Amino acid sequence: MNPTLTPVFTQPSCEALCALQADLLQAGHAPDAPLLALLDHYFIFLNELSASMSAREFSHLATKFDIGAVGGVAVQNLLEAGSDWSTLWKRALAGALSETLMVVASRQYVRAAEAEIVAVYRNAGWYLYRALSQLIARLQPAQPAAERRRLLDQLLAPVHAPDVPGATKAILLGRLFHLLLLIHLRLASRTPTSDIPNPTSDIPNPTSHAPV
Repeated sequence: MNPTLTPVFTQPSCEALCALQADLLQAGHAPDAPLLALLDHYFIFLNELSASMSAREFSHLATKFDIGAVGGVAVQNLLEAGSDWSTLWKRALAGALSETLMVVASRQYVRAAEAEIVAVYRNAGWYLYRALSQLIARLQPAQPAAERRRLLDQLLAPVHAPDVPGATKAILLGRLFHLLLLIHLRLASRTPTSDIPNPTSDIPNPTSHAPV
């Protein structure tokens, strides 16, 4: 079981991301690689989010980022080398929206200073829209750009909706960061950069921590 990835996906924190970054750099990944760029943005999101609420509130909220399974696809299957990658990632992305709506319906929110944190959600949504668009275009180049835009507009609509509670936006954004991170880890593991063991090997199964 990989001790670095377990907290990243089950109890995300800035400290967990720092450990993952160190592992990736030790494994020979270029500092400007897409995977490391994604970690930069996720770190900023978590850091600003944690600064806006109490440690207890942040810890409770961050556990809701654990996607466990999306679109019926277990996280473990997204990372296993023998899985049907050509269909799994598409099912996972398509399922992200519906499962986020389930989180909205649960109405288990923490209170946060909305006026102070709205820019955090806006910045994260801005980055994720482009990052997801680039990833979909890379993995599914035949998909029309208009269809890709329709999917992303629908997926990120709650981030810009004034009537959606802030904690719900945070959960959506956190889960999308996790989904992107999972896919980039899988892509990186397919093209190892050195003979140092890749931190994506021997992945733990986070599905035992089921999301709300």
